[in-house]
Amino acid sequence: MELFDFFRGLFAWTATVACLWPVNIPMAALAYKIRNGAKQIDMEGDEFWWRATVASFMLALATAGFIFLDWFIADSLGFPAGMVHLALFMAYVPAAVWVTTLFFGFSDLTDGLSTFTIYILIPMMVLWIFNAITGLWAPLLAFAYTWLKPVTS
Repeated sequence: MELFDFFRGLFAWTATVACLWPVNIPMAALAYKIRNGAKQIDMEGDEFWWRATVASFMLALATAGFIFLDWFIADSLGFPAGMVHLALFMAYVPAAVWVTTLFFGFSDLTDGLSTFTIYILIPMMVLWIFNAITGLWAPLLAFAYTWLKPVTS
């Protein structure tokens, strides 16, 4: 049960970070720059920001779609919530990596994986600490949790 609760929480945290679309455009650009390292970015400035905008928007749409699919399968179809959270999160990550790879124009999925990981984990860690201290992120988490059916024994 704890494993399923972990994936429910991870899915909720991921959704709250990825679905803040206009706010996370600079995070997509920063994730690309961090992954790129000291190398020069091989795109024009307008193209780079356009790719960051579209990639973050498509990730928000994909995340919302997977959250809705989780709710539909677990709540409407009556499948066990824990297994649904686990399976859909495991399907969400490759889909998000593919979106990142496609819209940033990478030739390798590992580049997309590293960029997506940076894009999600840096804000998630900062917001987790912020929420632990202030509790101001709790309403957004509560909204995400309403779409993810609780795990029952």
